[in-house]
Amino acid sequence: MSDSLLIEDISYLVLADSDQTVLENAWVWIENGFIKDLGSGEVPEDAGDAPKLSGQGKIATPGLVNTHHHFYQNMARAYTPGNNLPLLPWLERMNKLWKRFREDDLQVCTQLGIAELMMSGATTIADHHYVFTEGSTDMTLHQFKAASKMGVRLHASRGSMNQKSDLISDWALQDEDTILADTESLIQTQHDNSPGSYRQVIVAPCAATSCTKSLLEASAALAKKFRVGLHTHCGETVAENDFSIEHFKARPLAYLLDCGWDYDKAWLAHGIHFNDEELSLLSHYGIGVAHCPNANMRLGSGICRVPELIESDVKVGIGVDGSASNDSGHILGELRQALYLARVKYGAESMSALDAIELGAWRAARMMGRDDIGELAVGKCGDLALFPINDLYANAAENPVDALLICHPRQVSDLVVGGSIRIKDGAFTHLDIVELMSEHRQRAERVRSSAF
Repeated sequence: MSDSLLIEDISYLVLADSDQTVLENAWVWIENGFIKDLGSGEVPEDAGDAPKLSGQGKIATPGLVNTHHHFYQNMARAYTPGNNLPLLPWLERMNKLWKRFREDDLQVCTQLGIAELMMSGATTIADHHYVFTEGSTDMTLHQFKAASKMGVRLHASRGSMNQKSDLISDWALQDEDTILADTESLIQTQHDNSPGSYRQVIVAPCAATSCTKSLLEASAALAKKFRVGLHTHCGETVAENDFSIEHFKARPLAYLLDCGWDYDKAWLAHGIHFNDEELSLLSHYGIGVAHCPNANMRLGSGICRVPELIESDVKVGIGVDGSASNDSGHILGELRQALYLARVKYGAESMSALDAIELGAWRAARMMGRDDIGELAVGKCGDLALFPINDLYANAAENPVDALLICHPRQVSDLVVGGSIRIKDGAFTHLDIVELMSEHRQRAERVRSSAF
């Protein structure tokens, strides 16, 4: 497919800029993967030869950005033993499934998880994979292979666990030297920091509860050395706070800072239980928070203080989270939940639909250290999600743009990544989704049947 494209006659174009601009009867001209020009009204004459995509009857937004996920978990959706449990007992049930999980399983999980996100508007995705079973190699490379097939931008968080506990078996642990050597090799061979990058590597120990202090310190040092992203879970539950105080004599954020996580390219998944002092520390050090509303509600973990994070100038972006604690991967639906969860805690005027879209656009991009995505402007990546206005659940909506989130979340009609059309008229242009779903079901059944 060409990376040059003219999207014309767009009914509503949401730029996701600082002014929350929405253009009507708009167009976007993409050349060589980047936005060459955009506007409303007449299209420039010299754009006339570019391949065309109609935006008539559609709302276009920047390609959405997902800052936290666990693709491997989509083989354990609605898994009965954990369906009605809080985080730690849920993890105990979940972690019994993966002993025979291998690279090709992860590739299929990644491809299916990306398909879900693409159908709901995502074009840039961060996945946090930390289960490296005995005998497995090149797990992260298989994720990059899947993302390349799908045509999206993947930030692969090379996760790790090396601390045995009641929740984690020996077969899921790696030693520190192996973890660090593989992570550094991935950075040196796979990480691309150029504008429009399709693959980046993030250093991502799973959590302070599953990693030694030495690994947390070395991970932070490695990320700083190469100026790549640094990521983990933190502030997710009250039980985590209690564990940290008991074992580390400090709250989780203070412990991470003591391990060298005072880094402006670090972001933490969930961040529900930070106090006022910790919000100040996050802002001071430039540390972000991946807000995962569905997973937080599903596990009964609590409500992240998103409006207060924004008010405190803490970086924050949407995280869809693992498909077994969410149990699906609809990023537009996640933004809707973020909107309503903020209103539950702070009132109906605390967040608008356009505010919520920002969590999946420029705010998420900034948190992941990217200034080339998350906004529609000249020079930015040619990534757009186009949603139909005429949807049964939003029929006759007076404000079609607000209806994207206030009404039932819908799927895209079209998805463009770097000027290439990846979804057109609601169907993938390059993927047999039925075949992928069938293979995914078969592999999931094998994984679940091997639980012990």
